[in-house]
Amino acid sequence: MKLTLCELEEQLMGSSDLPSAADIEIAAVRIDSRLVKKGDVFFCIEGENFDGHNFVQQAFDAGAVAVVVSQFMPEFEDKPTIMVKDTVQALGRVAAYWRMKSHARMIAVTGSAGKTTVKEMLAHVLSGSGSVHKNFMNLNNQLGLPLSMLEATGEETYWVMELGISLPHDMGELGPIAQPDMAIVHNIGPAHLEGLGSLENVADQKSSLFKYIRPEGVALCCKDHELLWEAANKISKPVPFSSQDENAEYYSTLLHTLPDGSGRFLIKAGEETAEVILPTCGSHFAENAAAVTCAAHQLGMELTEIAERLATVELPKQRFHCHTHGKWTLIDDSYNANPLSMNRAIDTAKRIADDRPLVLVLGDMLELGEEAGCAHCDLGSKIAETKPDATFYHGKHYSEVASQTNGSTLVPVKQPIEFLNGIHELGLSDAVVLFKGSRSCHMEDYFYALNNDINGENEGDKA
Repeated sequence: MKLTLCELEEQLMGSSDLPSAADIEIAAVRIDSRLVKKGDVFFCIEGENFDGHNFVQQAFDAGAVAVVVSQFMPEFEDKPTIMVKDTVQALGRVAAYWRMKSHARMIAVTGSAGKTTVKEMLAHVLSGSGSVHKNFMNLNNQLGLPLSMLEATGEETYWVMELGISLPHDMGELGPIAQPDMAIVHNIGPAHLEGLGSLENVADQKSSLFKYIRPEGVALCCKDHELLWEAANKISKPVPFSSQDENAEYYSTLLHTLPDGSGRFLIKAGEETAEVILPTCGSHFAENAAAVTCAAHQLGMELTEIAERLATVELPKQRFHCHTHGKWTLIDDSYNANPLSMNRAIDTAKRIADDRPLVLVLGDMLELGEEAGCAHCDLGSKIAETKPDATFYHGKHYSEVASQTNGSTLVPVKQPIEFLNGIHELGLSDAVVLFKGSRSCHMEDYFYALNNDINGENEGDKA
């Protein structure tokens, strides 16, 4: 970021009256006083469990050149403070201004499942044709997006940013900050229904990102989701991609799974095709590969270049990572869950298992609002349809899931040790085991428990 204190004040107040502000270059923007260093500007954010206004003195002591506040603080009248109505909105305005100053091409990514994966894959592919800046992990909301943008130097070729929404007004706040040159909506599903209400609303809100594309920009949309495709076409004429229609201009599909848990995928752009090995065996990752292929090709990369870059991609942790231990395959998809991603994960795990034992280790799907009960009943039906050898369940929605499993083994567990004891009692010598649930369920703890247990046994065998 290359902004002066004068520029920041003008964006927030319309004028500058801080002494020598034009000569002060801001080092960084912070919302955590513990991270403030000399030359930084500290924004006082009010949260449910904290208030940045309580840490103004710490920020100045650490070397802040100014503090942005939304409360009158007479004790700091002699300090460089900037008063605004809303510090979160102010942060967004500064990021939007920085976006306007930068010459980077902004690619914004949103969807109900897999945003971070698509963002990471696309950033890696595009780094083969230019410098790339991306948001760290999934910092994709009204705080994470502007902070990520303000971390950029402004010299990059591309900014690849994911945008996450959970309420109807979210995209209306994030879109004007991002001002994308390219916007990608790669899927929709029943996620964040607590705030968005219905799948139709999810489609409308996700596709509303296209309203904020710059005049010469381009919209990309997965045509496999009917509600999304209809909503998108009311706003724009998006370039379609698909993991279901092999005749689509941009298409991808999983060809087969390899013994190490990776997958061989086909990618297609126009009349050209290529095959690439990705570090995942999830067939639903074809949708991600199609989105990335479409975006990179539209940005001028050749399909051969795209395939070469995809072949070296490293996917984020806990996103359908297949770990092979002898005859055991552990699938760590524990980062998060909603009905769309849960069903896809179960289907893919069943296909991988084939005639091997299949064990599901699942947790609650959260933020579904009034649909939570029905969604977990549907999960029970999915388990009954899948017929795994056993399912271990962690979460408060156990009863809803159990009501529809139709006799399929469903074991409630509260701690990883209970799960370990239970899977030992099954007496399996090999299996495919899927771990998935919402973030707060910490299903990775169950994965690590079995992973370490198997590794310990293997070490014991070697001894």
